[in-house]
Amino acid sequence: MAFKMKGFSGFKQKEEKQVPLSTYERKKGTKMTGGSKAEVINDLEDRIEFLQSDLKEGKGDIAQLKILKARLAKMKTS
Repeated sequence: MAFKMKGFSGFKQKEEKQVPLSTYERKKGTKMTGGSKAEVINDLEDRIEFLQSDLKEGKGDIAQLKILKARLAKMKTS
């Protein structure tokens, strides 16, 4: 019986390293995805959006937001 895995091309994709969760993100229950560059970029964009929203409510970690934005910019240019 043969089957095709969704997103599997037969070639090994380079896994991109993700920015570790901050203490605030861990306490909040944030989860990270990983793997391909596109997945890491999507994850970074989501995490940035969540942190920006939290900061508007007086919560969150501005240092982590800056780290995430810098990493996103670096990934988009590489």
